[in-house]
Amino acid sequence: MDTKLSRRILPVILICMIALAVAVTGCKKKMPKETPPPPPPKVEEVTPPPAPDTTGQAARELQAQMDADRARIIAVYFDYDRSDIRADQRDRVSTNAEIFRRWTDWQVSVEGHCDERGTNEYNLALGERRAIAAKKALVAAGIDGARISIVSFGEERPADPGHTDAAWSKNRRAEFKVK
Repeated sequence: MDTKLSRRILPVILICMIALAVAVTGCKKKMPKETPPPPPPKVEEVTPPPAPDTTGQAARELQAQMDADRARIIAVYFDYDRSDIRADQRDRVSTNAEIFRRWTDWQVSVEGHCDERGTNEYNLALGERRAIAAKKALVAAGIDGARISIVSFGEERPADPGHTDAAWSKNRRAEFKVK
């Protein structure tokens, strides 16, 4: 019986020994999971205080200077039935030319005007000659003629609607308009 028993026990012992050997040597030990590194501390972004609005201030100052210069533009006056620039009006042309040299992006329209005496056709032609004379004076003062356009209104847009010498003298003019 011993042999029977040993035949039964021997395979069981062998299986147990193999299982034990596999369990001890064959199984890989589990490594503990690595914990991820802690996240870096949150750095709060420091927003610098807004810079002073120098571009806005500069733009406002530039606009104020442009407006002031536009207000300084003055009309040139002419004698009765004449289109030449009077000697006492040359300083006015120089003042306007100085302003137009400063603002090179401005386009200028020279408007010729007359008093109510004379026919419509005659006054339109005289107003045109006055506008041309004023343009030529600006060009002579260094303003690019391509920046200057002319138009004649004749007697259609009086500065003074009166019917006196004083009113008529105000109407014989060339005005400078910035576009």
